[in-house]
Amino acid sequence: MSAPLTSSAPQPDPDANLGYLFRLAHQRLRGALTAGLEDLGLSAQEYAILSVFETRSELSASDLARIAQVTRQTMHALVLRLEAAGFLAREARNQRVVLLRLTRRGRRQLEEATRRVREVERSALADLSPRDERVVRTWLAGVAAIPTPVRPRRRARAA
Repeated sequence: MSAPLTSSAPQPDPDANLGYLFRLAHQRLRGALTAGLEDLGLSAQEYAILSVFETRSELSASDLARIAQVTRQTMHALVLRLEAAGFLAREARNQRVVLLRLTRRGRRQLEEATRRVREVERSALADLSPRDERVVRTWLAGVAAIPTPVRPRRRARAA
């Protein structure tokens, strides 16, 4: 994590397709996060799940799946892994509702992982002035807020 994220790979053409540039940036950032979290035994996705608990004390696996935008089956596998590592614990409220919460170990792990994630972020932003960083963050937040268009379903053609 010592070298800035922006300097160790060839820079693509800024006029390239925007989706392509997003994908490259995402892959590079995710790779740096994975490398930074590896010895903690966390993936970038697992860190993202744990980080949700910074603002919410308890959640169901279904809630986590919606927030992380993954299927319940995918979240189930991730929760099992985080639970086996001692980072999450389940608490049954009744026969239907089971909530998840961070354990003490999970909170300590999240704190260390967050410190490392912030290092990666600082590395990614190293070449920007504070003003330029604010512009990039504001623009990305705006792009993230663009609603996904709902397309009407096509009718099946009569045979």
